[in-house]
Amino acid sequence: MSHASTAMPVTATTALARVACALILATPTLAAAQSYQLTAYTRANTNDFLGNVGKSDYQTFDWQEKPQALTLNALEAQSAAGGGGATASFLGSIGLLKAYASATYPRCCDAQGHTVAYGYANGTVQGSFFDTLVVGGGGLAAGTSVTYRLDLRIDGQLSAPAFESGGALSAEGVAEARLVDRDSRQEAILRWDAKKQATGIYSLSLLTQVGHTLSISGMLFADAYVGSGAVTARSAESDFYHSAGYTLAPSVAGLNTLGASGHDFASAVPEPGSALLTGWGLAALFNQRRLCRSAAIRAKFNRA
Repeated sequence: MSHASTAMPVTATTALARVACALILATPTLAAAQSYQLTAYTRANTNDFLGNVGKSDYQTFDWQEKPQALTLNALEAQSAAGGGGATASFLGSIGLLKAYASATYPRCCDAQGHTVAYGYANGTVQGSFFDTLVVGGGGLAAGTSVTYRLDLRIDGQLSAPAFESGGALSAEGVAEARLVDRDSRQEAILRWDAKKQATGIYSLSLLTQVGHTLSISGMLFADAYVGSGAVTARSAESDFYHSAGYTLAPSVAGLNTLGASGHDFASAVPEPGSALLTGWGLAALFNQRRLCRSAAIRAKFNRA
């Protein structure tokens, strides 16, 4: 895939626009009363404007009311051009999201100030899930007021610096958790930004009633961008491949925590059992390959 050399590089403004779009796209659509969905995309772009070469890789899936939403799904996109490269990786299922983005690009000019590289590299990842459950159980009558708490467990980090004035370098990590009462239309939203908040456990609560339908949704977004004009660093990384896990805790024991998908939100996505060792082994290998590739790219440009 080629791009004209007059194409404009990505800036800090467009990077922020990607974050805003991620939050908008994470908003669930109030459709059927009982439904579920897992969706993700990975995009890697690298452009060499001097050589008029651009490489782009885009991978996506959308499992709406499909059994695949309950299994671990992996996506990876890679691109390389003009001495730069980008990687975008996703792994997740309903209740568990993991994302990793990295980008590396050589410095624009040599010691004499001659332009030797002009372009950029960008990796972007977004994953989201949506599920519904009927509030009931615990021996409570219809109409009884109860509360559900949704916990977001987030772990990971951004490379430093995470932003450079002028937008030539940036790393973003954004997560969202949302509870909606589809009968009363009351909602509770939690938005997390890696640049402003520490990793850990964050919670939100929603008052609802027995007999109502509750929707649960989560989103994780990672983005890394490096342009040839960057001064403070030659690479950027947004590593939230550890996990963004979502769990529910009702105010009364025995209340339903089983989503329409069949996923039980009362506990985190379970550790691999004997039946899942093969799948998780492949995921671990996938993760190790990603880490090694990222380390190799960083080492290459550290020597440059």
